[in-house]
Amino acid sequence: MNSKELKNNFINDSSEIKKLAEEFLPLSYNQINWKPDESQWSIGECFEHLIRTNAKYIPVYELYDLKGKEDREHPYRATFMGKFVLKSVNPENTRKFKTSPSFNPSGSKIKETIVKDFIEQNSHITELVKNIDSSIINKKISSPFFKLVKYSIGDSFRIISSHNKRHLQQAKRLLQNSGFPK
Repeated sequence: MNSKELKNNFINDSSEIKKLAEEFLPLSYNQINWKPDESQWSIGECFEHLIRTNAKYIPVYELYDLKGKEDREHPYRATFMGKFVLKSVNPENTRKFKTSPSFNPSGSKIKETIVKDFIEQNSHITELVKNIDSSIINKKISSPFFKLVKYSIGDSFRIISSHNKRHLQQAKRLLQNSGFPK
């Protein structure tokens, strides 16, 4: 895969993620904050977690804006660690992972605008990715979760997409729960 394909995949995934997220826009405060039990996150908590996590990538992406330079295609090579992290956040992976406390949601009193906030952040990140200089696609960055874990900027695109899909599916399951408030 090359850098342009990787960016296009991310942009397409982001468009799909936006559509999935828009399904949650009409929810009320009670629906956003409802959870079947204390051990599970609410829909709002899923979105807050994504916002907190994805925010860590924004300053990194801003560093590598093209700033008017011509963007040339570069080969992308997934790193071993990138593949490992990607596998762990894959929506098909049903294994639960404990997240770092700084990425945990703040609680179950999430405002209704959380979905709109996520959609806006998703759009911002997509614009940043469009403008990233492809020559740095294989540059290593530290994971926002564990500073000792390093993977490429290109890997981070794939990780964000999968992580977003994973938690949107989690939120969707809450909508389908028989106890979900109507």
